[in-house]
Amino acid sequence: MFKLLKYLKKYWYFALLAPIFMIAEVTMDMLVTNKMGTMIDIVNSYGPTSNNNQFLNTIVSNGIIMLALVLIGVVSGILSGVFANLASQKFANDLRKGLFSKIMHLSFQQSDDFSTASLVTRVTNDVTAVQTMIAMAIRMFIRSLSMFILGIVFTLQISKQFMIILAVALPLEILIMVFFMIKAFPMFSIVQTKLDKVNSVVHENLTGARVVKAFSKEDYEYNRFVEANDTLTNITLKVNKLMAIIMPLFMLIVYAGMIAIYYIGANSQFDAMLYLENFATSIDPKISVGEMEKATTYIMMIMSSLLMIGMTFANMARAAASGKRINEVLETPDIICDGNLDVKTLKETGTIEFKNVDFAYPNASASVLENINLKIEKGETVAIVGATGSGKTTLVNLITRFYDVTKGEILVDGENIKNYKLVDLRNKIAIVLQKAELFAGTIKENIKWGNPNATDEEVEWAANIAQAIEFIDSKEKKFDEYVEEKGTSLSGGQRQRLSIARAIVKKPEILIFDDSTSALDLVTEAKLYKAMRDNIADTTKIVVAQRIATAKNADKIVVLDGGTIIAYDTHENLLANCEIYQDIYNSQLKREGDING
Repeated sequence: MFKLLKYLKKYWYFALLAPIFMIAEVTMDMLVTNKMGTMIDIVNSYGPTSNNNQFLNTIVSNGIIMLALVLIGVVSGILSGVFANLASQKFANDLRKGLFSKIMHLSFQQSDDFSTASLVTRVTNDVTAVQTMIAMAIRMFIRSLSMFILGIVFTLQISKQFMIILAVALPLEILIMVFFMIKAFPMFSIVQTKLDKVNSVVHENLTGARVVKAFSKEDYEYNRFVEANDTLTNITLKVNKLMAIIMPLFMLIVYAGMIAIYYIGANSQFDAMLYLENFATSIDPKISVGEMEKATTYIMMIMSSLLMIGMTFANMARAAASGKRINEVLETPDIICDGNLDVKTLKETGTIEFKNVDFAYPNASASVLENINLKIEKGETVAIVGATGSGKTTLVNLITRFYDVTKGEILVDGENIKNYKLVDLRNKIAIVLQKAELFAGTIKENIKWGNPNATDEEVEWAANIAQAIEFIDSKEKKFDEYVEEKGTSLSGGQRQRLSIARAIVKKPEILIFDDSTSALDLVTEAKLYKAMRDNIADTTKIVVAQRIATAKNADKIVVLDGGTIIAYDTHENLLANCEIYQDIYNSQLKREGDING
């Protein structure tokens, strides 16, 4: 938790000024109470023999002083609030940025370990909890502490007899507070975990809404949500019940203290304090009404400040649980680390080589890829085919270092990819995923996402190659047509073509298609590959394909089976010599025949 305070260092002056002005505000409150008691005694002392002018002058002068103290207190309170807000908001702003940046640099393995819903909760709810704690610590905790200390000082100036009340009341309040905090603190972490579960269920249903509806699983998913939500509600209610009991118990002690003050004050008025001689050797002969009023206010301040300190610690406990969860992300070691290669020294461009590569997913018992040896030259188009689960997508994901190899090495432009800075490596590569991810914005903005500096001519050039220009021209606003979040306003084929255009406009050395033409018809797909041959012939292209029709025009085809390369040749040679390739080809040919028949 305290490790997060480094994000507050830049704003130490705000964090320092807020408590200073808060102490000033509390001091003014104490002085106003003191003056109020004095005014009560002045009024009570007025009688038939009093000098009216002197009395009025005293009232007016004391009133002016009180007004000045109130104004100073108000200004101090406002400034304290402003500085505390600045410190906490800027702290939270920097913390969110740091946390989001860290999440962006987590490997896929690490992101999966945390889960998407949990990461969202940490960036939002957990940061807000820590921010609230910082604001409370700067303002409320300092206010409570200064009120507690100054309250005792001012109370003792009135009469030492009131120490008896404090000596009994304060330990009781502390015992109550400690008891309930011990009971409630362990539950705060559980609440955050249950909130993660609720967010996870909501996230899954929002992202998988089509599947839920297609299988009529609304009731099933609703019951899952109800179960997670009820669990969260129950544990939250337990915490709130415990915290709700504290306030009435504290107020009971406060009211008992007030009764004791009035009892002591009333007895002093009638000189009836002899029974206290066993407890106090020095008894004031008389406690005035004004002093009783001051003592009542001060002791209420002292006891309420202790309650506020307790509430602050309760929020600190919540924030500590959130801070721990945030630190879990921030302190996660980088698995995919930058190298220090200067890419300007490279002589090769667009070449890829796998050398004795093995790969297994974390915690998996078996390797997904084994003994992969493959070299792709600049400008070649290489297709990768194989049965489902053969490792096609995993193979191309290793090139971009979405995961690191378990054994062996991968070379890009003759250098081990681990020697590259990630940004330099990924600047050389553009990958088009099967599931096209688009962002809310115009068509032009989505294409330029691949290259923010692209001109309008380059955007149109990329759209032409991707065979997207026809449907773009059919839109009312052309390239300025608005695309809904995730591209829901477009068809699957249109989304894929925009994703392809986004990759092409980047002008990468290496272009990877991960089964990213599956939503295109064969005619459009053929036009796409012809346009790429004509316009980006020097770009090395890797195509993960399910259809032989997609793969057959590649320069060479990799056949994967069970995570190993069993053949690497042209379509014609594979058809003549590779049994697995023949089986894939014949099964697709038969399926097409069945459909056509």
